[in-house]
Amino acid sequence: MKNTENKVNLIIEEIKKNESDRKITLVLSESKAEKCSPSKVEEIRQVFNTNPRVKNLFKNSINNILKDVFPENYYDKGKYGEDEMSGIYDLEQEGRSVINKLNTNYSCFCVLLRDVNKVLNSKKQQPITFQNIGTFEQINQVKRFVNIIDEYKDRIFNPNSSTFQSLMMVLGQTHAWGQKREDTTIEILKKEFGKNNVNAVGKLGSSEDMIGGIDCEIIVDDKLKTAQIKPFTHTKTEDGLTYIMGSANVQPYKTNWLIFAKNNKEVLIFDNKRCKIKGGNFVFPEEDLIYTLS
Repeated sequence: MKNTENKVNLIIEEIKKNESDRKITLVLSESKAEKCSPSKVEEIRQVFNTNPRVKNLFKNSINNILKDVFPENYYDKGKYGEDEMSGIYDLEQEGRSVINKLNTNYSCFCVLLRDVNKVLNSKKQQPITFQNIGTFEQINQVKRFVNIIDEYKDRIFNPNSSTFQSLMMVLGQTHAWGQKREDTTIEILKKEFGKNNVNAVGKLGSSEDMIGGIDCEIIVDDKLKTAQIKPFTHTKTEDGLTYIMGSANVQPYKTNWLIFAKNNKEVLIFDNKRCKIKGGNFVFPEEDLIYTLS
């Protein structure tokens, strides 16, 4: 009898969970989500790239907040599946949720900042800003920022919340764009190095969650090369150094190569041994550009 009751309870829980998933999907499809302006997003991109502590504080806080607000969807490493990373699963779709990318997404940071400041302004409190202040004050500002997000987390991450809808819209778009960029780049790499010599690596999640930041593995002259694939807008050269402009999540990577893709056409491959970060940009000696593909 108890076994029958347990089975019935499990079925009921599964039905409730499926109904919840459908509700989230329905609400998102009918939402009136809003993105930030490109100029506002660029401001946050610069903050992330020039002051990594801001990004790290935001990332760690968001990880904890998501774990709190979606306890039934959170799984520790290896618990959802043998090779799965820790994070949120079965939220807007079956499997790993796109919301796991929130912790390093500067477009979403901008959405949260905009909506938090609306609340602060309505309460006649000082809004949060990261412009025209020093790095130490930026750290103080992000601490205040994540504390407010934590305070309002149940309202922010409610499926009916316009903020939540905007976040999921942005995450869905940026993931789709990023996936298209990686897929196109992989095809260009296969054309250059051979179909069987290029292997895409990694699953849905932030780049820090990947195995050492590896997006793909390439066999060249019987040697394995690991690579991270990043976007870029243009390059500039000064004093024998090449600056990669307009990239994202600018930070050190342990891969052999860093690959930069633009407009799903132009691909630049740099040796990563002597890469530096200056002014929030990747910087390489000119001679470390080893392939230009298209």
